[in-house]
Parts: sequence; C-alpha cells; structure tokens
Amino acid sequence: MSWIAARRYARALMDIGIDRGTYSQYGRELAEVQEMIRKVPILKATLLNISFSKRSRRDLLMSVLEGTGLSEEVKSFFSLLVERDRIQQLPLIIKHYGDFVDEFEGQVRVSIHSVIPLEDNQLNSLKGSLEKALEKKIVLESKVDTELIGGIMVKVNNLLIDGSIRAQLNQLAETLRKE
Repeated sequence: MSWIAARRYARALMDIGIDRGTYSQYGRELAEVQEMIRKVPILKATLLNISFSKRSRRDLLMSVLEGTGLSEEVKSFFSLLVERDRIQQLPLIIKHYGDFVDEFEGQVRVSIHSVIPLEDNQLNSLKGSLEKALEKKIVLESKVDTELIGGIMVKVNNLLIDGSIRAQLNQLAETLRKE
C-alpha cells in the first residue's frame, strides 16, 4: 500500500471521528491495538501471513479485540484493514492520523534536539517564539542527542533548522573547499 492509500484510510477514520466527536479516542485506540500487535509476535506474524485466509486473519484479530472496550468503529476499521491486506501499513496510517489530528486542532509538533537537556525557561522561550512565528499551538518534544557537539536542531514537520555546531563546521569546511 502506498503512502497515499495509508493517508486515505487515516483520513476516512478521522472524518468519522470528527463527525462523532470521538477522533481523540480513535487515535488512542489505534495506538493501543498497534501496541497489542507489537507485543504479541505470533499475532503480528499471523496477521501478515497471506497463506492464512483473510477471513481467518480477520476472525483472529476480532477475537483478540473482543472485550477490549474498543469502539465498534475502530474494530470495523481493523476488520477492513485485514480484509484489504492493509494491516501491514498500520504504523503509517497512525502517523497520518496523528497529522490529521494536529491539523484539526491547529497545532504543530516540534522536536528540539540538543546535546544537553534544555531548561524549562529555554523550552518555553523557544515554544513562544515558534508559536508566534507559525501562528499555531506548538506541541514541543525535547530530545538529548549526544551526537551533537553543541547548539540545537529544530524539526518542524519536514523543515529542519540546524543550529548545531556540527552543521556550522560542515558549512565552514564547504566554504573553505570552494576557496
């Protein structure tokens, strides 16, 4: 399944969730089932094994999901994924679903990488600046990256703002090579 198809499945479930006011719940349920499948290797292997009939794989997953408290919509969604041989794309579907939730809620996920943990006041300052620049609510994730020499890297969607010492050294080296 392509990136586009995964996006379509995620969009369809998101639209149902928005209509019913349950899109956040659906997101949690998708992640819950993904974790369940990840923790039980034989379940994952069986669901991905096309030598078993689609009906057998679907029935297996539905029996596992029975009694979990998942919404009927999410159960039906997983049944559809198995029937259409799309279950292997669950991680990508969940990623797209999260993107749709962020878009719907008017927020952007930002990842900050630094060589040492940043203090709360530094993170709050960065968050405020980014919210002002992007005019969106920022969900900030801070990560320590020991590969960095110093400075920070900021990832916003597909944009990378590389203020690391390594990037500056690479840029200096490139400049020196050209001269």
